[in-house]
Amino acid sequence: MRHEPPLPAGTPLPLPRAPAPDPVDPPVPLPPTAIAEFNQLLHELHPDAPFVDRDAVASVARWLQSLPGPQAEALLQARLGRLAELQAMVADTDWAIEPALARRVGRLVEYVERERDLIPDDVPRIGRLDDALLVELAWPMVAEELEDYRDFQRFREESGDAFDGHPRRDDWLRVRLEEGALWEQLHRVRHQHYIDYGPLEGGLRVV
Repeated sequence: MRHEPPLPAGTPLPLPRAPAPDPVDPPVPLPPTAIAEFNQLLHELHPDAPFVDRDAVASVARWLQSLPGPQAEALLQARLGRLAELQAMVADTDWAIEPALARRVGRLVEYVERERDLIPDDVPRIGRLDDALLVELAWPMVAEELEDYRDFQRFREESGDAFDGHPRRDDWLRVRLEEGALWEQLHRVRHQHYIDYGPLEGGLRVV
């Protein structure tokens, strides 16, 4: 059974999964070197991401241009707006993210903050499209970590003054593992009898 990759927003951008039968005229120049650099960075961030060719970017750009301005901006912001959450996760010393993952998040943010990349940011309507595409296609690299971090934030709020008010990642993991072990124990107890009396002999008699 095929599982779709996690997404930063509700639905994916309509990136074609197969080469277009006819070349798509891009609304802005998309030099082969720039496409190659985009793919190189994308696969440094997430090695299992699909390769993106010129026609695929052109197709999504044309689609984005066909939408009303506010809708197009909302679609891009739904992806780019997630970067603040990633940056907060990396900066949280209580969480202590793996250095390699922190560097990849840094590379992602660095690209998004560049004004002159695959599509210059000042191009109307589609200037942030390549940034949003990179966030979406690289998202699986951080999705699981971010879900864990959200649970850690809930744990930190619920723990109150415990752990001197600053539980760390190891504290969260230990408590969650203990909770998991307790749940498994309760589940086993519910489905077993403590004493096996054997079958009833002679049936029941009502007096």
